[in-house]
Amino acid sequence: MSGLRRLKRNQNADTFGVSGKLFEHMTHEYVDVLQNIEFSLSNAYRHNRNIDDRSVAAALRAAITASETTNELSLTLLENLAEVRHLRTDVSDIVWTNALKVVLDSVGNHSSLQPGDRGYLEFIAEFIR
Repeated sequence: MSGLRRLKRNQNADTFGVSGKLFEHMTHEYVDVLQNIEFSLSNAYRHNRNIDDRSVAAALRAAITASETTNELSLTLLENLAEVRHLRTDVSDIVWTNALKVVLDSVGNHSSLQPGDRGYLEFIAEFIR
């Protein structure tokens, strides 16, 4: 990936500084949590094709920072993520937040985050059924 593309991706995705070490730790120790999050996002996309990667990124950022979003699609995704979080009482808040950060980083890796881009959503649809 070129330096310019990486810079743009990081600016657009607001990746919260996911390091390779954190990524490796989360994908080895907490793959189930990552799958729960991605299933929630993929399932919402299956039911509403208006959802795009930009809405996903906004919902993930809101979940990470415990803030609100005004975008209706992102709000729906944020509510879905809250339901999954409620079910995963076995996971600490730190692990949950780190998982959200890793997923947000993945969104940035697979999307330009331009309106209507669904590169990330199409990517995870291949793995989550």
